Amino acid sequence: MVTFHNQIDIEAPPEAVFDDLSDVRHEQRWSDKLTSVELLTPEPIGVGSRLRAKWSGAPENEVVYREFDRPRRWITESRSWMLVVEVLLEVEPTGTGSRLLSTWTLKPRGPVRVLTPMLKKAFDKDVAENMRSAKAHVEQLARH
Repeated sequence: MVTFHNQIDIEAPPEAVFDDLSDVRHEQRWSDKLTSVELLTPEPIGVGSRLRAKWSGAPENEVVYREFDRPRRWITESRSWMLVVEVLLEVEPTGTGSRLLSTWTLKPRGPVRVLTPMLKKAFDKDVAENMRSAKAHVEQLARH
């Protein structure tokens, strides 16, 4: 198991950040890594909501919302045959908008455990890129 953190400031109110970023389906708006996503439970998104998602280079995942506290935080858990990923995202107000903080916990399964250092490095890089893309997306929405 490995845990890492990331944060980025976004010039948009916490409600706008939460509303756009907390729905995994919206990730396709700013990331080409999410290749498919399907909501498996009824609207609206909340605790217990489940999705089927596929990111490039990864097997299909089931994503479950473990916590959903608008506009402050949400937790998702993604499970595939090779990996369990828990993501805690928190939105804090700042003087000019919001700060998005993320905590990622990777739990490789079976023989994939030997790849943990490489997975952490790849995830850390992808998360940083994804946060920058999400920031640009939310800021653009906030300006309009």
